[in-house]
Amino acid sequence: MERETVCRVRVLDVLPLAGAIQCLRLLLENSESEAVIPGQYCVLHDHGREPRPFDYVSLPGRDRRFIVAARQPGLPLTSEHLGYRGPFGTGWPLPLGASRLLVFASEGGILAVAAAIDEFACWMPWVRLSLIHDATSPAHLPDDCRSWLRTLGLLAEAGPDSCPLERLREYLSKQLPDLVYCAAPAPLAQRAARLCQWYGVPASRIWLRDERCLLPDGAWPTSIHDGPVQRFDRFNGRIRNRP
Repeated sequence: MERETVCRVRVLDVLPLAGAIQCLRLLLENSESEAVIPGQYCVLHDHGREPRPFDYVSLPGRDRRFIVAARQPGLPLTSEHLGYRGPFGTGWPLPLGASRLLVFASEGGILAVAAAIDEFACWMPWVRLSLIHDATSPAHLPDDCRSWLRTLGLLAEAGPDSCPLERLREYLSKQLPDLVYCAAPAPLAQRAARLCQWYGVPASRIWLRDERCLLPDGAWPTSIHDGPVQRFDRFNGRIRNRP
């Protein structure tokens, strides 16, 4: 990404979600906007309040409407019109040359991968999508997202005692995906990635979304940001090289 859209957005709806997640349906008030890659994020601000990073839950279409969600702590944005800048960061890679894509999601992580699932299901129907999620994931989705995921047969009922890592282990023991996306809190995402690697998925075919790469409140991006989506082999190198 070389450019960003700087404009205002109108809040069309505040969507109720579980926990402290703020989810907004927005309308871009600028007809010219940069294309968004699933997994990227935008930054919103509200009349002098600190800017906050928001995940794209759905992407701006021709009607310029889209859904975003903020999972990082912060004061909810309450104005009808908000300042908008984005998109920022790296997104999920296209599953080129892949026939089986496995998505592992936990807690609010499913919000960061919902747009990718939607895009690939619509435009790359030859890719076989599998979604492994925990019991809390459906409650973290807006109603319309939850509905189309169920229509795709991807959102299974998971009991409160169901362990997503055990379900992942069962899946990997039967087949290996060509590509893996891990959208979960960092420790769990890393455990899922290591499990995939142990079963034989190359680290270069495993991608994680590291929430620590999102900008903190009060910061504006000044250049192309490294993350939040990162390849697992490169992610491992960064961990080893940290002081």
